[in-house]
Formats: sequence, C-alpha cells, structure tokens
Amino acid sequence: MKKSSNVLLVLVIALILGLAFSQDMLPHHTTSADSTADLFSTTSQGTSIHFINVGQGDAILICSGGSSILIDGGDTGSGSIVVEYLTRLGIARLDAVIATHPHEEHIGGLISVLESFPVDAFYASDEPGNTETYQQLMDTLAAKGLESRFPDIGDVISFQHSDATLTTLAPGPDSADVFSSRNSDSWSLVFRLDADGCSALFPGDAVFGVEQAMLQQNETALNCDILKVGSHGSNASSCQRFLQAVSPSYAVISCGETETPDPKLYKELKQLQTVVLQTSIDGTVVLHLQDGEIETIS
Repeated sequence: MKKSSNVLLVLVIALILGLAFSQDMLPHHTTSADSTADLFSTTSQGTSIHFINVGQGDAILICSGGSSILIDGGDTGSGSIVVEYLTRLGIARLDAVIATHPHEEHIGGLISVLESFPVDAFYASDEPGNTETYQQLMDTLAAKGLESRFPDIGDVISFQHSDATLTTLAPGPDSADVFSSRNSDSWSLVFRLDADGCSALFPGDAVFGVEQAMLQQNETALNCDILKVGSHGSNASSCQRFLQAVSPSYAVISCGETETPDPKLYKELKQLQTVVLQTSIDGTVVLHLQDGEIETIS
C-alpha cells in the first residue's frame, strides 16, 4: 500500500512539473500579430515597421516616438483588419496616411482607416483612379475635410514626435508624361525612411521603368537596410540592378497565400545574402529599429 502511495505521489509531482514547464506556463517569445500590441506600443523607444498581413496587398504602419504613419491599407475587405491592428497598438491618431497608387489592394482599406482615426495629412499620386473604390476614398477624404497632397521628389514627410523622416524618391510631377503607360503602378509613390540609424525603402508597386529612373537620378539614395519588395514579389518589379543598388539586409514580400513570388527574385536576394520575410508565410512582420540595429518579429 505504501509502495502504491509513493508511485501515486511521484506521478502527481511529475504532472505538476510538466504543467509548470509547459509552453503555456513559462514566459515565451510569441511572434503572432496579436502579440505586437504588447511588444511595440506607440510610445516604445526606437522605430517599428509593421507589415500588416492583409493578403494580396500592402498595409505598412511606421511608429516612431509616439507618432504613426500608414502607407496603404490593403483592399476594402482588409479595412477592419488594419483598424483592429492599429487599435490594439493604442494608436489614437495618424500623422499621415499615404496611398501609393490607386489600385484596390492598396487603397480599399484606407476608407475604414479614415473613418476610424483622426488623420493630420493625406498623400497620394496625382494620377486619379477610375474605380468605385477610388471615388469612395475621395468622398471619405472630402467628408473628413482632408485634401490629397502629391509630394514631389525630395519632399520630406516628418514624424511629429520623432527625428524619423520619409523622403520622396519617385515618381515626380511629370510622371504621366515620363511614364506614359496607363498602368497606375507607374505612378506609385516611392519613399525612403531614415530612422534610428537605419533605413528602409517603400516602392509601392513601382515598375521597371520607375526603378531605372531612380537609378539614374540618385542611385545612392536607394541603398537601404530594409526593402518592401515591389509588386508583391511579382516579375513586374525588382530588376537585378535595382536590387543590387538597394542591397537590403531584410526584404519583406506582402502577398496572398495563393500567390507565388517570382523565383528569380528569391535567387537574386539570396545572392545579396538578404533575409527574406513573406506575410503569406510569416504573417504580420514587425521590424524594430533602434541604435542602428534591426530586430525581427514575425
């Protein structure tokens, strides 16, 4: 009987120890999108770049020194995802919202964002879209008393409570003439972020012609630590010379689960020893910039 009691006691102790050392009981580093609200509030030190997983689309939130700027917002169905994400981070207002170009998977979700948060400034290409979604976005801007501003090459968008800056690299005021294609990807706004000793490039869906123009205008400005890969990793963007000029340590592809980025892109980034992250695989990707160092949360 005593022997049976000892065995039972051992089993109970083993069960308690197993629970204590389980993943649910121990502190652990979680990388889900839901965890970022705890890891990176708007008052966190440094700068965080959030590549929000909105499927086949772009939605990029930059938080620095208590200020926040949103670049694109996914499609219309992603609006609630973006709004919920910003709310979890405790964001009360946005310094600026940027619509890189008028394609649905970039501007649709911005309608919900504008309806949910006060926004100080709105930036967009000067080439209008011809879709119902674009018109709804313009109507929402008007209802909020906001005007759409088109930044010229070299114009800087500043964060109110931070030294971080977004500098416009393309397409310039004559984009419709220089890039005669009616494909609005040709008019995609391109920005370089400089923050906390690091840099990042956000080319929207800029196509080869725009990449070539930037290489000719100011190739050195393209060299950045982080690249948001253009055109969701398709073969419409990211020519070899452009990738070599950027030479990123990290590249993030924002795409849907059913989309397959160009294999050639992966090959060229591998040659550059770039760490590639993909929202369809890694979910929402967060990169934290501080004192010249980059921490990856994905």
